[in-house]
Amino acid sequence: MVKDSEMFLDSFFVARQPVFNVDRTIWGYELLFRNSAESICAHVGDQDAATSQVIADGFGLIQEDIIEGQRLLVNFPRNMILEDAADMLPPEVCVVEILEHVQPEPDVIEALRLLKDRGYTLALDDYVGQDGFEAFIELADIIKVECLGMSKDELLEIVSGLNAYNVTLLAEKVEDNDMFNLCRELGFELFQGFFFSRPEIIPGKKISSNNMNRMNLLRSVSGDNFEVDALTEIINSDVSISYRLLRFMNSPTFGLSNKINSIQQAIVLLGYKKLAGWLRIILLSDMCSGPAGNELAFLSIKRAKFLELLSFEKNCNCLPGDSMFLLGLFSLLDVLMGRPMDELLAELPIEGELIKALTGDHSGALVWLNLVKAFEKADWNVLGELISNNRLSALSIARNHLAAMQWANEVLFMDRQH
Repeated sequence: MVKDSEMFLDSFFVARQPVFNVDRTIWGYELLFRNSAESICAHVGDQDAATSQVIADGFGLIQEDIIEGQRLLVNFPRNMILEDAADMLPPEVCVVEILEHVQPEPDVIEALRLLKDRGYTLALDDYVGQDGFEAFIELADIIKVECLGMSKDELLEIVSGLNAYNVTLLAEKVEDNDMFNLCRELGFELFQGFFFSRPEIIPGKKISSNNMNRMNLLRSVSGDNFEVDALTEIINSDVSISYRLLRFMNSPTFGLSNKINSIQQAIVLLGYKKLAGWLRIILLSDMCSGPAGNELAFLSIKRAKFLELLSFEKNCNCLPGDSMFLLGLFSLLDVLMGRPMDELLAELPIEGELIKALTGDHSGALVWLNLVKAFEKADWNVLGELISNNRLSALSIARNHLAAMQWANEVLFMDRQH
């Protein structure tokens, strides 16, 4: 038993997806996981004991980075409900999500009532109006309605059927702004999906002068040719960036014995490549505004680090680490800037292979972008195929993604304190 637990603890897969309020502020996150490399594939099921442990570890990781008042949705299969696995999670933060394959059997209903009595919020997953789930609906605080492929009439029928219950409606798999607006009109209060990462084209929209300046600075640190004096001058011209750079360099992360006292000294110690990478992160982070923008910044930075770590895998026939980092970092640039990707990339000294991948053209780099997107969507079947087809280590992939999430949180947390 100990051996199985140790194997599992080394290899759990965890992703997070934001849940938004009507005003697009972040209500919380759903924690998505698989407990082992094998469970990515459909032919092997999860072990409930191991899954309980992954929830404890994964929840601990994510909980450190949410702000007060935000919630975390955690998936609970049948056995975990019956075994009282929620007991290790705080009811003021944790939302127990009843997975779609759980049936409303008497022992399950009783276990859920006990959770309610102890203050837990309950959510019913993937509801599409099916019969037989009335007992769950009566207990649930949140009903998650799957909207993908639904027509307005179908959604209206589902909502009408739920009006008799005192529940909050959460629209899941909202993939575009049209569906977001429709669900909002129908009375949904919470929203989950990738609609926030799809650019909404607004005629006549212009890039702000502030972001234009940052775009110019981004252009200057996206190539291989540079001059130390010129780079020092650029950084020194921005008080905010200068301060954050020195603060970042003086953090325990670097473990430096001496304090950094100048931008010139920081460049010498870091080297151009590392410094340019940090600047790209800061600049993209600054271009984001609002909660959705913050989440996009997190995704961009996490993707960058994950792909860079992937490049170090011995069996990974991919681009060098610097290129993989740029691939992830710029993968949402069109959304952040509100302009077509091909226009933006035409202004940056980016290599052709990356341009193809970022614009969706067939290239060797596109597979790595698809891999990280599959992780974010918790599309474990696609992820498993990509890992298998490219002869990667599922264990290393899991560890690298977890490390990238932690790194992105650390970078953004430090930066957003100011």
